[in-house]
This record gives sequence, structure tokens and C-alpha cells, in this order.
Amino acid sequence: MKNKKLILITCYVNPDLDGYAGTFAYAEFLNKQGRRSVAGIMGMPRIEAQYVLERFKIEPSLVIVDSSSYSEIILVDASDLNGLDGKIEADKVIEIIDHRQINGIDSFSRAQKQVESVGAAATLIAEKFINNKVEISIEAAILLYSAIISNTLNFKAGVTTERDRAAATWLRKKLKISDDYWKELFLAKSDTSGDKLLKLMANEFASFEIAGRKLGIVQLEFIGAEKVVENREAEILEILRTFKAERQLDCIFLTIIELEKAKNYFVTEDLNLKMTLEKVLGARFSGPVGVREGMTMRKQIVPLIKAEWEK
Repeated sequence: MKNKKLILITCYVNPDLDGYAGTFAYAEFLNKQGRRSVAGIMGMPRIEAQYVLERFKIEPSLVIVDSSSYSEIILVDASDLNGLDGKIEADKVIEIIDHRQINGIDSFSRAQKQVESVGAAATLIAEKFINNKVEISIEAAILLYSAIISNTLNFKAGVTTERDRAAATWLRKKLKISDDYWKELFLAKSDTSGDKLLKLMANEFASFEIAGRKLGIVQLEFIGAEKVVENREAEILEILRTFKAERQLDCIFLTIIELEKAKNYFVTEDLNLKMTLEKVLGARFSGPVGVREGMTMRKQIVPLIKAEWEK
């Protein structure tokens, strides 16, 4: 039976904190505007999102299998069918809110589209509350604030804009959290002991079709990256080989953002990728491991690789 009177607000399967926060808060915003909506999540939220939900005792969003029960859908922090795993019918999507330069937005012919270059989709949702003078719940505020902190790497990432800072400042005024909350948030996803590293890498995998090649990129962000790369290089390489074979990729690399020391570490066995990362980012490789000063995110790296490979 279809929920024809309810708009489904969702994002990519197994959403990260930005996607989870955005869907949660936008459903709240629309309901307060008189448009009956529900946030529905496919798969399992990633570690950071789970941490925030548990830490602040927030009632989780509805878990759904697919969009078959809904006639209208809004996507937040999502604009590519590849990340939706066939669980969303494109012709049902009436609105898209995202912040990625590389997207599949043309697949959604019915959708009103808002794709803007900010650090977090959560910023775009917070602005809707601000600009329309709509009161926000503490739960939605902490989720959006946490997502902005995460996506901008505590405002140190190159994707950070003044809009992200302004939205975070507005949200922070509504919350009672310590100045060290950012570190608490990042430490929550820094545990790579045992098989947690494999699970993290699987959750944070994304693929891209560029210049006729299928590229896989795993992005991790945590404290203590240098030690993990040094002590578990062989394990990381084996995981990357497995992903490459199972997902029929032409090439793959891991990028780890070291949150305390403000560096990127790269791991790959692919010679062409090493050369590309050295050229477009200035990474310095020794064997399969490269390093670069500063913190650059996957969403910034992909356009650079695309421009280089499509010359």
C-alpha cells in the first residue's frame, strides 16, 4: 500500500552523518511547513551517525527497504543512482539537495534541484530553517551541527565555506556541548582494531566512471592514521585487491585524512594512480604509500582526477 500522502526524504544507502542528518532535519522542516514527510533510511547508518544518535539519545529514523511504498521522494546529500543501489525509482524524485560537483543529477527529470558548493549538505538544510525562521528541534540541531563539523573536518577542510561556518554558529547557539566536541566526534570513528578496519573501508567505498575507467576510492577520516598505515599496510593492500576484484574495478586507492596532524595518506599499488595523485595533489609516494600535507577530501579529489584523465 502506497503512502501517497507522505513524502519520503532519503539519501544514499548506508548513509554517512551528513546524509542522515540532512534527511532527519529536512523531514522535520517540511512537516513544520505543512508538507507531511518522513525520513527513511536504507541500510545501516555509518559509525559517526550511530554515535551521535546514541550519544544524544535521538530516536532513529525509519528504516526502509526501498521506495516502493511512496509516490514522491526527496533526496538529500544524494544525486547519483549508483549510490542508491536500485532502491529508488528516479521518476518519483521531486527534489534533490546536494553539494557534490560530480553527480548524476540528469537522471532525475522531475526533480527540483539544489546543488551548491558548500562543505556539507547539512548546511543547506540548516539555511532553510534560518531563512524561513522555522524553529528547529535540539535533535535536528545536534545532527546538523555534527554533520557540518564532520564534513568540514572541524572547518579545516578546503571545502569549508563561510556558509558552513554561519550555519554551524547558528546551530551551536541552541546546543550545550563542549568546545572539544569535535574531537569526541572524530575519536568515535577512529577505532580500527580487529575487523573494524575492513568494515570501515567497505562502508566508505565509492566508485566513479572516469575516462572509460572504473575507479574505486575509499576515504577514511580519523586520528592516528600514520600508525594505522605503517602497521597495517599489507592488510590494507589486500583489502584493496579484494575490492578491486569483487567490484570489477580498473583501479583503486585508499585516502586517509589524519585529523590531528592535518595530512592525507594514500595507499595504492596502481602506478598510474600514483602518478596522477602526485601530479594533481603533490602527494609524495614511497612504495604503495603516499603522503600530502593538508586535508583534501574525496569530493575534491575526484574532479581533479577527472580533469587530468579527460585531457
